[in-house]
Formats: sequence, C-alpha cells, structure tokens
Amino acid sequence: MSAAPFPLSALLQRADLWRGDALGCAEQAGLASGFASLDALLPGGGWPRGALTELLLPQAGLGGGLGELSLLRPALRALDAEAGWVLLVSPPWLPHAPAWQGLGPGLSRLIVVEAARDDAAWACEQLLASGAVAALLAWLPESDARALRRLQLAMAGQQALAFVFRPDRFVDSASPAPLRISLAAEATGLALHIVKRRGPPLAAPLILPVERPINWTRLAARQTPSPLQTVAQGVATGVPLAGVKNGARV
Repeated sequence: MSAAPFPLSALLQRADLWRGDALGCAEQAGLASGFASLDALLPGGGWPRGALTELLLPQAGLGGGLGELSLLRPALRALDAEAGWVLLVSPPWLPHAPAWQGLGPGLSRLIVVEAARDDAAWACEQLLASGAVAALLAWLPESDARALRRLQLAMAGQQALAFVFRPDRFVDSASPAPLRISLAAEATGLALHIVKRRGPPLAAPLILPVERPINWTRLAARQTPSPLQTVAQGVATGVPLAGVKNGARV
C-alpha cells in the first residue's frame, strides 16, 4: 500500500527548507552592520556569526585605501560589550594605534599576526581553534578554496565574526564562504555587490555612505595610489591600517 503524497503547501511551511526566491534563515542572528539597508539584505539581519564573510577588493583596496575597514567599524565597535580578541592576520599595514583605540574593543584586545603567505590561512585556523576570538580580519590574497573551506569548518559553532579580504579577480571563483561581497568606489560612496548570499541575486549594487578621508568622487576616479600616498592619508586622517609595513616605516 503506497503512502499518501505529502502536500507541497505543507512542505513550504517547514522552517528547515529554504526557497530560492526568499532570503535564507541563518542558524544564529547576525551582528548588526550599522547600516540598516545592508542588514535588510543579509540572512540573519547582519554580519554572520560562525561563518566566513569574503570581501573582494580591487588590488588597490587590499592596501586599506578603499574604506573596507570603515565599513566594518560599527560592527567592531559593537563588540566592545563582548569577550574575545580582535585578530588582524597578515594586514598590508600595521594598525594606526589612535584610530584603533577609538574603534571599540581598542588596543588592549587587538592582536596583529604576521604570517608568511602560505601560512596565513593555517594561522587563522589555529587561532579560531582557541575559541577566544571575537572577530577575525584576515588578508588572504593567495589562499584557495580549499584553505577557505578549512576556515569555514573552523568557524562552525562559534559566535565570532570572520572577514577574509581577497582580490576581486576571484569574484567568479568557487568559494565556501556563505556571504561574498565585492567592494568598489563610487562617486557617492562605497558600492557593495553581493556576489553570494543565501537568497535571490541582487540586480544592482548597494551604495553606502561609508566615511572616507578622501572624497568618494576622487577615490572612484583616481588610479592605484603609491605606498607613500596611502601612508600619508592614513596617518593624517586616522585610517585604521596605515604607517608601517613589514616592520619598516615608509
């Protein structure tokens, strides 16, 4: 005797099923990004906890000049009330101390890890295993999908935030990160192209009025800055990453 068919309408009511035309549900609530228009587009209502967020930047942006850290500033400030370390792994520049001091967790909870290119992803994995991480920011320009998959597995069950910065040439490459956003400068702010999320694709980028020391029109039009220009802008305006690279002041 065959079982009675299960009605489709009943299946669609199940909480553990995700419809491709709807925003997916996150396993745990996200941390508010500080931008209501962005939170409305993210599963969980904010930056995901316990999962990787991949930020894809132009090559110039990997030097800290695009405003990606200003985008994360409200979330990092919100971590002031939570325990755990804020880790910077292989940043292109050492932190500008006065800027980080007012960021939220402050310098007392900031750890900067200098790792060789081939060891950076492994270092992230070991740090996450400690269970004492509030936020991980890692610059992994050469890491492949296999390394990112290991990091995604290491994030499982954690409350931490994890942001991986990679060049935008990987925008069409496979990645295990459940949230991938490509960043670009526009005349009116920072353009966020949500490349991947648990939800339907977006037809147009989201433009956010992220604070920048340089006028957005100038940033969108200019060519890749020299290292000296990047450092001078950071020191003068308090960009969180500025001033020293590989232990030598420019």
